[in-house]
Amino acid sequence: MKFSEIKPKIKNLGNFKSLKEIKKAGLRIVYNRKDDSYWLIEKEFLKPVIKSPRECKSILVKPEDLKYKVFMCHKSKKELKGTKALEYIKWGEKQGYHKRPTCVSRPRWWDLGRRKISEIICMMSINDRHIWWKNEISVVDARLYDVFLKNEGKFDNDNIIISLNSSLTPLFIELGARANLGEGVLDFKVYEASEVFLVILKKLKSSEKYLQQFFHREIKSIFEELGFDKNKPIREQEPSPLPDRKALDDIVFDALGLTEQERKEVYWTVAELVKNRLEKAKSV
Repeated sequence: MKFSEIKPKIKNLGNFKSLKEIKKAGLRIVYNRKDDSYWLIEKEFLKPVIKSPRECKSILVKPEDLKYKVFMCHKSKKELKGTKALEYIKWGEKQGYHKRPTCVSRPRWWDLGRRKISEIICMMSINDRHIWWKNEISVVDARLYDVFLKNEGKFDNDNIIISLNSSLTPLFIELGARANLGEGVLDFKVYEASEVFLVILKKLKSSEKYLQQFFHREIKSIFEELGFDKNKPIREQEPSPLPDRKALDDIVFDALGLTEQERKEVYWTVAELVKNRLEKAKSV
């Protein structure tokens, strides 16, 4: 949408005449869906937020994939004097937002608290796509978990994320979690996430060249990732994982000393568990 089209809807536009002026002043235009209005707010108070796992296609969380920003302001009204953020807060009070149960108990009703951005994120509801995200930019909403390592800094985070995104992790999750949500979706609880087995990779091997590709490409359903046709019996098919997945799986499998047959068994079992879970839900 062009600036000329939204300009009349910007509640606190003031004397700004162009988008260039707005950006130069350190401001951004924010859309409020509730009343179809637009506001100017200081860029420093706007943080990317992941509202849905569907927004993040790849393991690496990318800003261009995120649709929303959250208002994150820890300053008092006195400290905000003269800002566009204060105008937005005052508007919120006229709507009665400060009296809502989630806001009224806060010292500053607009302050969501200081949130540490976690470098690893996982889903709380799993369908046929297993993915753990590498995050450097965003806070998360209610459908995802922040993951913090107890021994933070002791291990390389990229190695941890490789391990979590190996095909062993879906095996552990499928065996331990419960499919008690609609359409066979796994309900993955916090304590279950904390109990996932992890292979600590101290050193990457020659397959390291696949790392960036694996982190940046779209992660598909587990069937596509492992090279299976979900409409055919899994055991009658030869596993054919995507090249970068196989290369990274092999790092983990090599560390565990798995034979070729054992590696195939991991692929078959993971695909069967997911397929059986989803088909069982359809038959109920």
